[in-house]
Amino acid sequence: MSRNLTIISTIAIAFLALASLGGLTWANTLFARQNPGETEFLVPWLAARTFLQYGISPYDEPATQRAQIIYYGRLAKEGEDPLRLKVPFCIELFYFPFALVSDYALARGLWMTLLEVALVLTAFLSLSLTGWKMPRILLPIYLLFALLWFHAWLPLVAGSTVIYTALFISAAILALRAGKDELAGALMALSAFQPLAGGVFALFIGWWVLYHRRWRVLWGALMALGLLLVAAFIFLPDWFLPFVRALIAEDKQTTFFTPGTIFAGWWPAIGDKLGWVLTAILIILLFLEWRALRMKDPRHFLWTASLTLAVTPLLGIPTHPHLYLTLFLPLILFVAVSAERWFRPRRWLAGVLLVLIFAGSWALIFHLSGLASLEPLRAILILALPCLLLVGLYWMRWWAICPPRTWLESAESLIGRRQDRIT
Repeated sequence: MSRNLTIISTIAIAFLALASLGGLTWANTLFARQNPGETEFLVPWLAARTFLQYGISPYDEPATQRAQIIYYGRLAKEGEDPLRLKVPFCIELFYFPFALVSDYALARGLWMTLLEVALVLTAFLSLSLTGWKMPRILLPIYLLFALLWFHAWLPLVAGSTVIYTALFISAAILALRAGKDELAGALMALSAFQPLAGGVFALFIGWWVLYHRRWRVLWGALMALGLLLVAAFIFLPDWFLPFVRALIAEDKQTTFFTPGTIFAGWWPAIGDKLGWVLTAILIILLFLEWRALRMKDPRHFLWTASLTLAVTPLLGIPTHPHLYLTLFLPLILFVAVSAERWFRPRRWLAGVLLVLIFAGSWALIFHLSGLASLEPLRAILILALPCLLLVGLYWMRWWAICPPRTWLESAESLIGRRQDRIT
């Protein structure tokens, strides 16, 4: 009897999950029909369809012109986005299943559903990494925050693969903690969806792997990357050089920002130099923190990984607010430590903190978007979150990397966990 109930429950849960995903895809498809105009999904999706339908390389001019005619209704004029594919073919392969769907809105709806699932998984992985024993009443607030805060909503609507980068980075850290080195390496290889967002973190993991001689992480990454490259060269042997040429040409059209460009807008005479000074200071800071990590515990590793992600946009690497979802893990680490350290008697206050971050960021965006000049908006979007996280991570560094200092704090933590289990 109990076995039958288990089977029925499993079937019911699977049915509800499929129904939820179906409803979500339907809503996303409606949104896509009412809000066309994005290019981050359209260009690789259409390039994949052109390749599958006509055998034309997605990096060739006919594929680019087809994208321009479909998007603009004509060929692109000078100064307009030429809509060249700037995705390596080994990543373009992931768009092939969606390219089998001829309806763009439906394909984008399916893509957005997959991105939303990735956001939810990233939220749960971040909880697991930080060890935050969240009261159950806060879980809906937390999930809504993970899906709808500004730096998740922006790449979700744009169809950006930075969401996958954030997911694979969190999953790789969890795999390293569990000792599943080959899996961690494969996940790090997959995080290359957005190298501008995850490149410095990959260097950090590479340094850590070399120091600790965790060679299986390296082999896992090489195996995953090798499989992707072999598949890419089998389908399109001559894709690499056209991809590089398209990437160079496209970068001249894409608007990215650095702290130096922001400072130059404020102080034209010394802005670039201040940007280089900031880069040098942060590189030295990362070097010292990476060096201090050499023989430390997982708590220290998580804090250093979060610091690496938080300072990446400030290192002078070209960046854009679309790429800031990788800052979700440092943000949740800050909230989790705040909840355990300062909000322990009233853990629900962590939900208030999430609501304030959510409402404050959107209110600031709406306020600044009404200004005549976009410079204040750009400065806030580029500098605010990384700088606040940098300050916040150092403010709570001791409590983030060290266990409770007294037996009383340990007892309070144990009591809090038992109360969470009861509720």
